[in-house]
Amino acid sequence: MKQVKQLIILLTILLLSFVTKGQQQDGSVFERRISIHQTDQTLELILEQISWQANVFFSYDATIIDPEEKATISAQNKSLYTVLNELLDTTSYRFSERQNQVIITQKSAEQNLVSARDTIPVKFFFLSGRLIEERKGKAIQYASVSILNKPVGTISNSDGEFLLKVHPAAIRDTVVISCMGYEQKRMPAFQLLDEDLFILETTSIRIKEVKVTAITPEKLLMNMRANYEKNYTPSIKLMTAFYRETVKQDNNYISVSEAVMEILKAPYIRTIRSDLVRLLKGRKSRDVQPFKWLNFKLMGGPFTITELDAVKTVETFINPEYEKLYSYQISDVIWYENEPVYVVKFEPQAGEFYPPFEGEMYVHRETFALVHANYHLNKAGLKQAEEIMIKKKPKKVIARPTYVHYQVSYRQYQGKWHLASAQASVKFKVRSKRDRINSEFHSVSDLLITNIEPTELKRFDKDERFDRNDIFVEVLGSYDEHFWENYNIIKPNESLRNAFKKSLFN
Repeated sequence: MKQVKQLIILLTILLLSFVTKGQQQDGSVFERRISIHQTDQTLELILEQISWQANVFFSYDATIIDPEEKATISAQNKSLYTVLNELLDTTSYRFSERQNQVIITQKSAEQNLVSARDTIPVKFFFLSGRLIEERKGKAIQYASVSILNKPVGTISNSDGEFLLKVHPAAIRDTVVISCMGYEQKRMPAFQLLDEDLFILETTSIRIKEVKVTAITPEKLLMNMRANYEKNYTPSIKLMTAFYRETVKQDNNYISVSEAVMEILKAPYIRTIRSDLVRLLKGRKSRDVQPFKWLNFKLMGGPFTITELDAVKTVETFINPEYEKLYSYQISDVIWYENEPVYVVKFEPQAGEFYPPFEGEMYVHRETFALVHANYHLNKAGLKQAEEIMIKKKPKKVIARPTYVHYQVSYRQYQGKWHLASAQASVKFKVRSKRDRINSEFHSVSDLLITNIEPTELKRFDKDERFDRNDIFVEVLGSYDEHFWENYNIIKPNESLRNAFKKSLFN
């Protein structure tokens, strides 16, 4: 039986200190909310009121806009973008921003301003909101929020909150919100400027809606493998990604570190090349909670999490050589991206092999592509994991993993399926009678692919690559309030934000 690539998170228990993240910078001035109700008033007066509420200045040529012209406007808690589009004819005028100034120009005169506008830094729109379930009102976690037919997107956090940054040229594009088991929601991007709460409706598939074909799990797995070349790209792709690594000791955050990185994604077809990773920018902030007695490092975080791409690494529950060691069951058919997907449950049968995962695969009914996988080590696997996952520990310290859980998602773009996000969640108990410590440590590593581009690159330079033995937290810079600029990230949840505030004011 050939050796299967595995994700191995190596933990080194050491004395160390850690830090966390700060606030996001503001996006476009057009996001600012205002309320205004004026009937048959001059444009000059209306623009003055908007200027005062939104804290912006307007610049325009009085020969193209008559300040004495009368207008009516009614808006309650609407974005500046929406108000201006309702106030002025968008077929004739264009709005742009420079610092805290809104410039109104005629579209016919735009060509004369192209070179000047190219010198002005582009302010992206920061579209944010919260996703909840229709019936119970609970937060919807890890939903995909993306631009239709573009490889730009993010996911909601554990509180259901998201933050999507889009170029001004894309503000009239369509945003797609999708989550397994919920009806897909589509809307113009600018509509998100005026709304904060988005309700997703659960959906089920009735038998009559789907042409039911008798298929066994074995046939489904065979179809998955037979369609690799059709479903996955045979060429190298350059991916931009956000990565966050958090560590809790009991209920306290003791480490948060994060980065924007590039992944040179190796082809899925006819290659055994590994993906390459390099950091573009990363940071750690001041201590959230200092360690007592013990600390640890995660080795190779941004590199090893790319190996959660179960299709690329041919994880054991997909690998044909391990198929007889697992039992599979097609348990359901659900909606995803407005199309049906099979839910395939799997668990290891009797036999010695590692890693013995159990969990669920979600397989697209038409293309047989893996859309999502959610899996964890069973009890037998946890016992075997201790000597593999714990790289180094002090004498007389007992450290054992108690929970090892992974998930990976894929998104379709230009007819091919690509890695979209991944998460590794690991808990372990640490005990030391000598040091009077009995704690649970919880490490969560999140990867989010935010853009995909074709590339002629074959490799990254050796001195800029991140590999399995590197310690992520040791290569990062310090806190910077405006660090992320226009890069898409996973919005921190409330507990993380509280930890950030505590860190900043300590």
